[in-house]
Amino acid sequence: MWKTAVDRERKTVEFQQIAGNLAQTDNDSDGDGDGDGTVDLEKKSEEFEKILEISKEERDRIQRVQVIDRAAAAIAAARDIIREKKSADKDINSHESTGGEMDAQQGGTQSRSILVSPSESSANGVPGPDFWSWSPPPSIDGNSDNSSDVQKVRKSSDTPLTIPVAMKERSVDFLSIPFESKLLDTNNSSPIPPLQSLAEVEEVQVSESILEMPFKKEEERELGVQFSAHAAEAAHALEKDDELSSYGVTAGGSRCWRETGIEQRPDGVICRWTMIRGVSADQEVEWQEKFWEAADDFGYKELGSEKSGRDATGNVWREFWRESMRQESGLMHLEKTADKWGKNGKGDEWQEKWWEHYGASGQAEKWAHKWCSIDPTTSLEAGHAHVWHERWGEKYDGHGGSTKYTDKWAERCEGDGWAKWGDKWDENFDLNGHGVKQGEAWWEGKHGEQWNRTWGERHNGSGWVHKYGKSSSGEHWDTHAQQDTWYERFPHFGFYHCFENSVQLREVQKPSERDEQ
Repeated sequence: MWKTAVDRERKTVEFQQIAGNLAQTDNDSDGDGDGDGTVDLEKKSEEFEKILEISKEERDRIQRVQVIDRAAAAIAAARDIIREKKSADKDINSHESTGGEMDAQQGGTQSRSILVSPSESSANGVPGPDFWSWSPPPSIDGNSDNSSDVQKVRKSSDTPLTIPVAMKERSVDFLSIPFESKLLDTNNSSPIPPLQSLAEVEEVQVSESILEMPFKKEEERELGVQFSAHAAEAAHALEKDDELSSYGVTAGGSRCWRETGIEQRPDGVICRWTMIRGVSADQEVEWQEKFWEAADDFGYKELGSEKSGRDATGNVWREFWRESMRQESGLMHLEKTADKWGKNGKGDEWQEKWWEHYGASGQAEKWAHKWCSIDPTTSLEAGHAHVWHERWGEKYDGHGGSTKYTDKWAERCEGDGWAKWGDKWDENFDLNGHGVKQGEAWWEGKHGEQWNRTWGERHNGSGWVHKYGKSSSGEHWDTHAQQDTWYERFPHFGFYHCFENSVQLREVQKPSERDEQ
């Protein structure tokens, strides 16, 4: 390569001489120029030969150090620019905040001043102040406007306006928990599930082989309706955030406070939120509702809400919901998540978590986890438990392959120990319809007794299915049956269904679009 470069340099000089570029110089000067060019080329060749004398590893090490030094310098320069920008923004915010306070003291009709503050979001991405560390300010005359240290958005009005919010219903003192085990026969006093004959075993494994995932399509549809309702509620609350005052009293005497804010997350996403807090007239119930939208100029959009509360009897609750969309490698992705949790004064507790993801390429993944628990000393009927869990999930690769699973188990306190039981199954198929279905039912006594039964099916596309299983009590089967293979290749609710249902999410404006208004 170097020789080629030297030849190209020499030919360029010769061509310039031929073309007459050096015609205006005299012959002596021409001679000197040619000599200088030759000397320059010879000098460069000598320097290149010296470089070649150094080992390739050493040259690579020096180049890496140079690249690292340049990158470090660039990062340091960028940090200096960001630090200077933050300092300038802080000065501007301080000036505007002081000016707003002075105007409010003089006239009390100052319109809101929007400031973008660093994000105070919690670990789960909820913006704004936390509810659990908040306590309502004391009431003076029932209509006093007790301000907080968080900037509030106020209507230009001399008198507080009534906030049209409904009182939260007090949660019940008990939780309905479906703890009954399908493995135990309540009419049988034996703690171990009754064993079955071989004929009955064959019947059991056939019934288990045609089990469908307990996704409860009705429950999924209901969840979709709830997501749409939450999205509409969040969009409505954010749309009306200019029409409500920062303090109000309901017809029932409940006091309500309202705050709004705009935050910038570390990744540059701008989040706009509005929040209403309230306390009942008898001071026994405190609650909070928060709604937000977030977006950047690169395709990310988000809608969410959080509702929390507590009362004097020890009941606490929280409901979180969020849906978002983003761009990755030119493809759109949609994500939805929900988390509901509650606990009463007796210690009974329950929680439900949902998560869904949809990709424009056809990929989809969903899962849910539900659990409940009650006081272990609670007296229960046979077959019921003090702790109950249920997990299920499904995943689609977008090409015809899918995976599904479910896992349910329960625990019952029996004085000096715990009895446990459960059942689970899963299936895994590739795009050609080859795969496995398998499951297990199990039981464990408080003294360590154990029992389980496993079953499986292997599908290879031949029209014959290999069925097998066994139990700890000695049952066993291994057969082949002529049977068609069925599994869900694609989700019944996929990306385009989710996209069409996410009307309010798609309408979230980018920061640049909002600035233009």
